Amino acid sequence: KKRGVSVNDDLITHAQLALFRGNTIDKLETNNRSMSNNQPDITVGVLALQGAFEEHQRSIESISPRIATVQVRTADQLSQIDGIVLPGGESTAMGLIGDATPGLWDALRDFVRSESRPVWGTCAGMILLAERCVGTSAVIAAGQSLIGGMDILVCRNYFGSQISSFEMATPAPPVPPCSKLEGMENTSEDVDAPFPGVFIRAPAILTASPDVEVLGKVVAAPCRAAAVVLRELERKIEAGENVIQMGVVDALERRAGGGIAYADVRLRKAEGDDDGSYEEEKKEAVIQERINIDLPGASDETNAREVICAVRKGKVLCTAFHPEIADDLRWHKYFVGMVLAAKQKP
Repeated sequence: KKRGVSVNDDLITHAQLALFRGNTIDKLETNNRSMSNNQPDITVGVLALQGAFEEHQRSIESISPRIATVQVRTADQLSQIDGIVLPGGESTAMGLIGDATPGLWDALRDFVRSESRPVWGTCAGMILLAERCVGTSAVIAAGQSLIGGMDILVCRNYFGSQISSFEMATPAPPVPPCSKLEGMENTSEDVDAPFPGVFIRAPAILTASPDVEVLGKVVAAPCRAAAVVLRELERKIEAGENVIQMGVVDALERRAGGGIAYADVRLRKAEGDDDGSYEEEKKEAVIQERINIDLPGASDETNAREVICAVRKGKVLCTAFHPEIADDLRWHKYFVGMVLAAKQKP
């Protein structure tokens, strides 16, 4: 028993534990430590349902004492902030908690679509902001609960599981659109230097609409499970389906004579590749809306693709990696610059 709450492994879920953690940790609820009684220039909210919200707070606050952060868990808190970060973590858990919190998901959708205050989604937060998502959790009957607002197609867990986490060089972020705040300046050496992208069970952006500005790309092979999802997605696109969400696909093939084998996920055209059942699927597909989606090509040998890792559209920013874990504040400065620029506009 802890603080009057009985914790029973058979009854409590990971989502409930995340909510319990959020409701009992209030040490960073509103951080004005460095500003005494002075009002901050801007207040940035961080969605604090689950994930790396405290790490984002520390990164943002370390830029300047003129910035305050607040943990956001309810809809009414959105009126108190100048911009919001949706952190990395577990998008399924965030969706479950968000749906269970009265009014929060609808309020966040309104916040994003109002285009008046900036929003930044990192990793899981990027998934939540996507309009289309494949590789969603198989345990959620209704699919991944998305907020939307960014017209991108995201592949969840593209880079693999937690043990497949890694760091790789990614393109440098743009210069902040507004830097009229102490601590916002980047050194000349920083401006063009690659950014250390930390990818933890990370998603990848497969496609973006023409009005979305691509800020960074990387070349990487999908994990086996993601590659099978992509193969199935390509089949659906060829059949003319409008894919909004698609769950995980079994990466194992059952042999007729018994036994199993991993699916061959290299994208190559072989004679007789299509079987009759696929042709039937194509004929019976219900086409609600015909759209053009061109997936990035894959090498026959390595299956590596060029995928997008950072995008911006208006006041919405998305990154597939975790800038809050890297020892580099440039992406946080860029987002703070977006918030400053938005606040200065009449």
